[in-house]
Amino acid sequence: MTALLARLRRPAAPARPEELTKRLEKADRLIDLAWSVAVLWGVMRLVAALWLWRNTAADDPAWFADPLLIGVLAYGLYRRSRACAILLLLYVVVELRLTFGARGPTAGITVALVLGITFAQGIRGAYAYRKEMGDAGLR
Repeated sequence: MTALLARLRRPAAPARPEELTKRLEKADRLIDLAWSVAVLWGVMRLVAALWLWRNTAADDPAWFADPLLIGVLAYGLYRRSRACAILLLLYVVVELRLTFGARGPTAGITVALVLGITFAQGIRGAYAYRKEMGDAGLR
């Protein structure tokens, strides 16, 4: 069980110079903000899916695919994956575009801006982290 938990955690931080540590901490802060907002967004979507499941006659298991996908992408971002960071932003853009098409352009524009900016910062942090690790030869 401890081996599984060790695999789920972030990679261990190797010994590095102080200047590199500061740059990596800045990248980690950007990543931490983005994945925590993604988890919050996924939990909100899960609550909405549970509400739909309990209060409608049609049981559609696809409602739970959305929060699951958000959670998987958030975990990938937590692990500092650049691909997951980009996919998370693209998923937000597509999902909110579909929402705007159904409800009009003013529906949730604030949420769209907050999520978009936050996930863009997550992409920035993931790329900065990988660049710094690559430059230091610690990949």
